[in-house]
Amino acid sequence: MDPARACFPAGGVAGGIGSLSVLRIIVGVIFFTACAVIGSVRAQVTAPVVTVEGRAPREPDTDRAKTATIVDRDKLDRYQAATVFDAVAGTPGVSVNGGPRASGMSFNIRGYGDTDDVLIKLDGAQKNFEKYRFGGTFIEPELLQSIKVTRGPDLLSGAGALGGTVEATTRDAVDLLRPGERYGARLKYGTASVNDEITRTGMAFARPRDDVDLLVAATRRTGAEYRTADGTTLPDSNVNQRSLLAKGTWFLTDAVSLGWTTTTVDNRSREAYDATGGVPGVFGSVLRGVDDTTHSANLRATGAGGLVDFTATVGQSTTKLTDLHRPGQTIFANAITGNLVDSFAYDVATAEVKNASRWRTGAFGHEFIGLVQHVRNTRDVQRVTENATINSSLYPGGFNPAQPPGSRDSVGVAAVHSLSLGPFTVSPGVRWDRNAVSAEGRARENMIRFGQPAEVAYVQTTASLGLTWRLPTAMPVILGYRYVQAFKPPLIDEVFTQGAFSRCTVPNLGSLTPPSGICGNLYRPERADTQEWSLTLPGIDVRPGLRLDGRLAYFRNERRHLLLSLRKMGDEVTQAGWEHREGVEFESNLNGRRYFGGLSYTRIQGQVYDALRYLDLFDAPGDTIAVSLGARFFSGKIDLGLRYRDVSARSAVIGLTTGNRPIVGRQAGYELLDVFLGFRPSPDVEYRVAVDNVMNEAYFLNNGFGGGIGAPAPGRSVRFFVAVQF
Repeated sequence: MDPARACFPAGGVAGGIGSLSVLRIIVGVIFFTACAVIGSVRAQVTAPVVTVEGRAPREPDTDRAKTATIVDRDKLDRYQAATVFDAVAGTPGVSVNGGPRASGMSFNIRGYGDTDDVLIKLDGAQKNFEKYRFGGTFIEPELLQSIKVTRGPDLLSGAGALGGTVEATTRDAVDLLRPGERYGARLKYGTASVNDEITRTGMAFARPRDDVDLLVAATRRTGAEYRTADGTTLPDSNVNQRSLLAKGTWFLTDAVSLGWTTTTVDNRSREAYDATGGVPGVFGSVLRGVDDTTHSANLRATGAGGLVDFTATVGQSTTKLTDLHRPGQTIFANAITGNLVDSFAYDVATAEVKNASRWRTGAFGHEFIGLVQHVRNTRDVQRVTENATINSSLYPGGFNPAQPPGSRDSVGVAAVHSLSLGPFTVSPGVRWDRNAVSAEGRARENMIRFGQPAEVAYVQTTASLGLTWRLPTAMPVILGYRYVQAFKPPLIDEVFTQGAFSRCTVPNLGSLTPPSGICGNLYRPERADTQEWSLTLPGIDVRPGLRLDGRLAYFRNERRHLLLSLRKMGDEVTQAGWEHREGVEFESNLNGRRYFGGLSYTRIQGQVYDALRYLDLFDAPGDTIAVSLGARFFSGKIDLGLRYRDVSARSAVIGLTTGNRPIVGRQAGYELLDVFLGFRPSPDVEYRVAVDNVMNEAYFLNNGFGGGIGAPAPGRSVRFFVAVQF
């Protein structure tokens, strides 16, 4: 029997191909491939040899000059990370903007701190969305097995990731079951003293058959407002969050698997309106409700003598966010408006097909990776007050011109070919992208009314080159060089915003200001070039049972056509702004049966020209040294250790000139010491205690409003959890 007939009835597809979107075509290819695989191998299912590595696509050998760090489950438990941002603390080149709530945090990688500068993925599904001064990375760390942080752009990650990519992978039954077990459950209870937080987690997992892996989990996290080092509380920093995970994997053969993941996160709490600003009182606080759901389906296959290492992913991330403004609590609601409600509905659909082929021709080794991606990001925004007159005059039909509804649709095709000869590898790559930004609803009507295009498309071609050389030394040291081009298209807000938040106003554009006050197609994409030189020690056994690895990298990044520099110069609209940044990153890890530890160092500096003046790169984090040391005793039943971080002073905006230009000053540095202790009296019971900020250091978080000094950080916190597995 033709395996395709098991999924498609005769004539069921004919006639409709011409009207299908690229996303549907990719989904169809994935579905058809899955059906063909099922039909051809159903009769030869065998029990796979399952390891942690076996459940994920093999890491490509394409470019050993890439810079990536993986935070595994052991580290997540060791430091009892309450957010994905806590989990990556100490990773070179990585810091956090905003905080301390997860909704007010965003990743800062190599000085790129905007929420759209770093791609966020959960089991392959993209989760980026845009909202004014809002982080919005809703991922519960209790449900994760690992977090991978790639620093710098990469042709295979996706368009717009000038800073890098954060990829979170959820847990599987195989991560929890012990040899010979088919079913299991795990209960965990944790506390944190800094905000009286309580975390409860329950998991059930099973491998009812050798070819099926199933897991369901739920987490409830509640907490009061954070206490700072001086004992005061940080307003609007409470936590009230629920998370769910359902996941299943079917191993059709040793080489083929189908998987599905669904995660949900919902939160109800009072928060600062400008969540990433972290300065309560600037815009006030709102009652915020968030319902976030992520679905991800994947097909993975290997074989054909190394010619097939195939991954197909379809994902959808939806977020419904509601902000209730009450009179006197924010600057947007007063006695005239009454209560005001902002409603946001985000929908990010992802489809990706990728294959790596590896073969040899004589003395040459080859690896070719091909990739097709489609991401559609839509948002609908409504603002409604209790005053009908205000609604009809300022927000007709719920339309808020400062945050217009719209969509971004991107299609990308990339190819990277690595050619190896002895100790040398060269890896050229190329990527083509089409990114379209479209106005919806009344924003679309406005564009048409003023004779401006309601859809603006940007087509970009970027390239990369990687070079590596295994040095002829006793240790396996690799010298690497990497060059990557990247671009960032303007966002919905930048293209279609109307009013005070638009850059297309008379102060910026003068006589060239569009009558609509909407920028539309006046923007051009930002471009960035990154060069990186590295020296890598992949891993050596310094003695039996003790392994050491390390990496030293120096990078330079040039960013051109800054979106914020759009203005009139002479008789034309230009984006003459640029950024230059450079930095040094070092990372080393020691892992063994008895001892473990790590050392990292980051230094980033740069300059910004905004088409008016030169400034220090005030988005860059302070120079950071992070050290962790630990040891295991009594056959691993007890482990203890510490983590020390020294963060130097950094540039920050400390005021404004009379021309409303930033005055750049310094934000003080700080030192943090954390300690941890773990005790496993039996394989089924685990106790952990961690103390964050042992010395109760008073310091400030990064990225306050307008790039200023952030909110006071949480003070000392004692974390405790007990976990029981059945």
